[in-house]
Amino acid sequence: MRILLFATGALNTCFLPVWINWMTANRAGDSIDIVLSEHATEFVAVRSVAALTGEPVAIDRWDDPVLLGRSPSPHTWLAGHDAILICPATLNTLSRIAAIDASTPMLNAVQCTAAPVFLAPNLPPGADRNPAVRALLDELRTRATVVEPVSRPSVSVPDNALVTPPIWDVFAVVDAESAARAA
Repeated sequence: MRILLFATGALNTCFLPVWINWMTANRAGDSIDIVLSEHATEFVAVRSVAALTGEPVAIDRWDDPVLLGRSPSPHTWLAGHDAILICPATLNTLSRIAAIDASTPMLNAVQCTAAPVFLAPNLPPGADRNPAVRALLDELRTRATVVEPVSRPSVSVPDNALVTPPIWDVFAVVDAESAARAA
């Protein structure tokens, strides 16, 4: 399976090197391309991701040389994967997807792909109590598979937050959905 992993600007993006090592050991039959949002680069080094994957890492910009090297229309190359996984998906990214924002190659690809899209929310503390956020997630469930976040202690407040589950739990959802589609 050709999987596109889009990591956005959340603290959990710092775990991307661990996820890459896990995917290398456990998803050897898959081809996994990684794209980082510009804000994701504040939480993980592009050089580290490139070293671990052995591939250049794309940044979600229309003028990104890695994306342009893949295709003069990067959004069509991105949309052509077998599955798109947005992990972690920030509230900002989720809102932009729901609003049909196509202002970056990744957002455009998500709006135009025929492939299944998996969203792994990483919410700020308290966002899950906001009726508008709950409605947003319900809306997104009509268009994509929302991998349910898990409650973990927040690093910013003395409370829990709903964050992206470990990558192996995310891939369990991807595999279950893929099997259901094939049946």
